[in-house]
Amino acid sequence: MISRRDFLKLGAAVTTGLVLSKYIPWSKSVARAYQSNGLRKYVQPLRGVFPIDPNGIPVAIPDGTHRWGRTVAQHYTIDVNQYTDQLHPDLGPTTLRGYHSRTNLGGTPPQRHLGGIIVAQKGTPIQLTFQNNLTGNHPLPVDPTIMGAEFGPNRIVTHLHGGAIPWISDGGPFAWFDNTGRYGESALNGSKNIYKILNPNLKPGQGEFYYPNNQSARLIWYHDHAVGITRLNAYAGIASAYIIRDPFEGSLRNKGLPDFIENGGRELPIVIQDKIFVGEDIATKDPTWTGVSTPGSLWYPHVYDAELGPTGTPPELSCVPEMFGDTMLANGVAFPEVTLEARRYRLRILNACQARFLNLQLYVDNGSLDSITLDSSKKPVNAKGPDYLVIGSEGGFLAKPVLVPSNISFNPTTLGGSLITSPAERWDIIIDFSGYAGKKIILYNDAPAPFPMGDDTNDQIGEGETGPNTRQIMRFNIIPASGPADPPLKIDTSTKLALNPLSGIDEPLTGIWTTQPLPPPPGVKVRHLTLNESFDEYGRLIQLLGTNVPMMAGTEDYSRGYMDPATETPRDGKTEVWQIANLTGDTHPIHFHLVNVQILSRRPFSSYSNGTPVYSGHARGPEPTELGWKETVKMHPNEVTTVIMRFDLPNVPFDVPLSQRTGGHEYVWHCHILEHEEHDMMRPLIVKP
Repeated sequence: MISRRDFLKLGAAVTTGLVLSKYIPWSKSVARAYQSNGLRKYVQPLRGVFPIDPNGIPVAIPDGTHRWGRTVAQHYTIDVNQYTDQLHPDLGPTTLRGYHSRTNLGGTPPQRHLGGIIVAQKGTPIQLTFQNNLTGNHPLPVDPTIMGAEFGPNRIVTHLHGGAIPWISDGGPFAWFDNTGRYGESALNGSKNIYKILNPNLKPGQGEFYYPNNQSARLIWYHDHAVGITRLNAYAGIASAYIIRDPFEGSLRNKGLPDFIENGGRELPIVIQDKIFVGEDIATKDPTWTGVSTPGSLWYPHVYDAELGPTGTPPELSCVPEMFGDTMLANGVAFPEVTLEARRYRLRILNACQARFLNLQLYVDNGSLDSITLDSSKKPVNAKGPDYLVIGSEGGFLAKPVLVPSNISFNPTTLGGSLITSPAERWDIIIDFSGYAGKKIILYNDAPAPFPMGDDTNDQIGEGETGPNTRQIMRFNIIPASGPADPPLKIDTSTKLALNPLSGIDEPLTGIWTTQPLPPPPGVKVRHLTLNESFDEYGRLIQLLGTNVPMMAGTEDYSRGYMDPATETPRDGKTEVWQIANLTGDTHPIHFHLVNVQILSRRPFSSYSNGTPVYSGHARGPEPTELGWKETVKMHPNEVTTVIMRFDLPNVPFDVPLSQRTGGHEYVWHCHILEHEEHDMMRPLIVKP
């Protein structure tokens, strides 16, 4: 097999019988173009939620109700503003964009990064008015050549990631709106603005959304999805957490599950990001920088490495294939520490990075300046921390909990580790710190970036008390427990979670959760799809989805852009199997709107031609931590990943029109590496009635 860079030099996106097998990084020159100043590690507290933590992240509460016949929805009003927040004591104020709920638990604190957390109850719908207050220039450079960027830098549209919601509230890329009363084509939907279906008195700059919440307990999240600037809006901070509760989850507290965070319980959400920060040297080290330049502001790569393209001249201000930061944030602040008692805790973890995968591990701080000591192969030699009892992922609880060792370094052969976590994936974990009183525990990551082959340029190991450092995320300071001991934990690897009928979780479409590979059920429609790389009109590397049918006869180019005619057009209520062949050098986290999926198998192949893979090994089943419903699935190079899903449109108490733009219920599926999604690894998913 040839390397990715050698492949690119061939000047072709796909060659008959050839599959990319090694990822050579996109931009050593650009990745080194700018770097954050070293920030001290573990000198500030992890942000909790307000008002439990006076400096915490706000939690939104309803400001009224909206009635649809007998259905009563809780109503929220959420502003989207540009503001500043201090993300580290050694940083100046960081200019951000983000959600600011008007009514909050405990009052209204200052707007803070990742604010507007929503805690919903299963079966109780909510309706939200999002008010766009953005004006002026975007705080980050905007590449005008990306599709949709021409509509302006101040557009938003909110996607409830993981929500089963009507398409008019899904936050599709062309359902955007700005602060002046302009709306995207999907929002206008001909002569009937989709947001006025929910709010006839809609004002300029507003969008109205309805979330049924007819889903089991889970951590989902909401973030921006406006075409042309999704990657920039997300990086600038337009995202927050959304938790759905249900009675089954509540009953698990009788088995020792820590109480909910809103009750003051030992539940700890952790949202992980990687960033780069502007310093006082920005004018000399990056004279072409057009974003906010005050020290402490966010920096984002904006120069393309022309060596990646066979021909063409990239624009001076350009998108890049992936963005990798050099400083890790947890709950919106850099390198925080949290003090916990030597007790049992529940962690709710979200990878909200642009493109960085995480291999989440726990090690005991050994007291050295760097806290972690590495051997000659760059693996920690520190004592291990407590193991993980994984009880859930994106689609709620797993079939049964899985015990995962917390000290497994990344394995480049198996692509495994402790908890390999792609962008947008989530984990629900129980950790027992009871044996670690007086110790400090590092949440550690050694996943390569890009994944899976990586480049040392993007692996900031650190050499002391300060960053840049992408391996150390945060630290737990464990103190002796006070008060009564925790009740016995009656949840273990034999406990039926999703398998319990009381969980309310849909049974698997194959009738079984198993780590053995499963074939597609008889009589179910099977779609053959592809993940592709090519070059755009400027010679820039571009990632695309596609089918197994070439766009032009006689070629091996299976890729399709977002604006090409829809090919994934399932019927409401129908079950389908998708077999997706990855023809690229990346692992792609593929996210499906509307539906959760069950992973059936992954199978390696050596070549792909005439729309057919030549398999090179046996199929394997999902990982134990994937035995549950997923909506973001890791799809590795040179593998066909097979998933099954059922397209059930949600029941809502109002009429939902068809999209005049697409002729059905308009959703999308895409890679959740945000730079891939936007250029142009996203396709329509149009559900027909």
